[in-house]
Amino acid sequence: IFVHARENAMFTEIQISDTGPGIPKAEQNRVFDRFFKGKNASPSSVGIGLALAKQIITSQNGTVKVLDRPGGACFAIRFYKGVI
Repeated sequence: IFVHARENAMFTEIQISDTGPGIPKAEQNRVFDRFFKGKNASPSSVGIGLALAKQIITSQNGTVKVLDRPGGACFAIRFYKGVI
Protein backbone atom coordinates (compact mmCIF):
# COMPACT_ATOMS: atom_id res chain seq x y z
CA ILE A 1 0.00 0.00 0.00
CA PHE A 2 1.26 3.45 -0.90
CA VAL A 3 0.08 6.71 0.62
CA HIS A 4 0.81 10.07 -0.97
CA ALA A 5 -0.36 13.43 0.35
CA ARG A 6 -0.32 16.92 -1.10
CA GLU A 7 -1.72 20.23 -0.01
CA ASN A 8 -2.57 23.52 -1.65
CA ALA A 9 -4.59 26.59 -0.70
CA MET A 10 -7.93 24.88 -1.50
CA PHE A 11 -7.60 21.32 -0.20
CA THR A 12 -5.50 18.54 1.26
CA GLU A 13 -5.46 15.38 -0.86
CA ILE A 14 -4.49 11.88 0.17
CA GLN A 15 -4.02 9.19 -2.47
CA ILE A 16 -4.03 5.57 -1.36
CA SER A 17 -2.97 2.93 -3.87
CA ASP A 18 -1.88 -0.68 -4.08
CA THR A 19 -0.43 -3.09 -6.62
CA GLY A 20 -3.25 -5.64 -6.47
CA PRO A 21 -5.60 -6.69 -9.26
CA GLY A 22 -7.23 -3.25 -9.39
CA ILE A 23 -10.85 -2.38 -10.03
CA PRO A 24 -12.23 -3.14 -13.47
CA LYS A 25 -13.44 -0.02 -15.31
CA ALA A 26 -16.97 -1.45 -15.52
CA GLU A 27 -17.13 -1.62 -11.69
CA GLN A 28 -15.54 1.74 -10.83
CA ASN A 29 -18.83 3.63 -10.79
CA ARG A 30 -20.33 1.15 -8.27
CA VAL A 31 -17.53 0.64 -5.72
CA PHE A 32 -19.10 3.09 -3.26
CA ASP A 33 -22.54 1.43 -3.44
CA ARG A 34 -23.49 -0.28 -0.19
CA PHE A 35 -23.25 -4.10 -0.41
CA PHE A 36 -21.58 -4.04 -3.85
CA LYS A 37 -18.84 -6.64 -4.19
CA GLY A 38 -16.71 -6.60 -7.31
CA LYS A 39 -15.31 -9.63 -9.04
CA ASN A 40 -11.95 -9.20 -7.26
CA ALA A 41 -13.50 -8.89 -3.78
CA SER A 42 -12.35 -11.30 -1.10
CA PRO A 43 -14.81 -14.03 -0.13
CA SER A 44 -15.16 -12.51 3.34
CA SER A 45 -16.15 -9.07 1.98
CA VAL A 46 -19.64 -7.81 2.77
CA GLY A 47 -19.42 -4.74 0.55
CA ILE A 48 -19.78 -1.96 3.11
CA GLY A 49 -16.22 -0.68 3.64
CA LEU A 50 -15.97 1.80 0.77
CA ALA A 51 -19.60 2.92 1.19
CA LEU A 52 -18.94 3.66 4.86
CA ALA A 53 -15.66 5.43 4.07
CA LYS A 54 -17.41 7.67 1.53
CA GLN A 55 -20.17 8.50 4.01
CA ILE A 56 -17.64 9.52 6.67
CA ILE A 57 -15.51 11.55 4.23
CA THR A 58 -18.45 13.42 2.69
CA SER A 59 -19.85 14.21 6.15
CA GLN A 60 -16.57 16.08 6.74
CA ASN A 61 -16.96 18.16 3.53
CA GLY A 62 -14.61 15.88 1.64
CA THR A 63 -14.69 13.85 -1.54
CA VAL A 64 -13.40 10.42 -2.48
CA LYS A 65 -13.06 8.95 -5.95
CA VAL A 66 -11.50 6.04 -7.76
CA LEU A 67 -8.63 7.01 -10.04
CA ASP A 68 -8.28 5.00 -13.22
CA ARG A 69 -4.75 3.67 -12.96
CA PRO A 70 -3.13 0.52 -14.34
CA GLY A 71 -1.51 -1.92 -11.93
CA GLY A 72 -3.71 -1.63 -8.85
CA ALA A 73 -6.43 0.36 -7.17
CA CYS A 74 -6.05 4.05 -6.34
CA PHE A 75 -8.37 6.28 -4.35
CA ALA A 76 -8.09 10.06 -3.99
CA ILE A 77 -9.53 11.68 -0.87
CA ARG A 78 -9.83 15.44 -0.66
CA PHE A 79 -10.64 17.57 2.35
CA TYR A 80 -11.46 21.14 1.39
CA LYS A 81 -10.29 24.02 3.52
CA GLY A 82 -13.40 26.07 2.87
CA VAL A 83 -16.86 25.51 1.50
CA ILE A 84 -16.86 25.52 -2.30
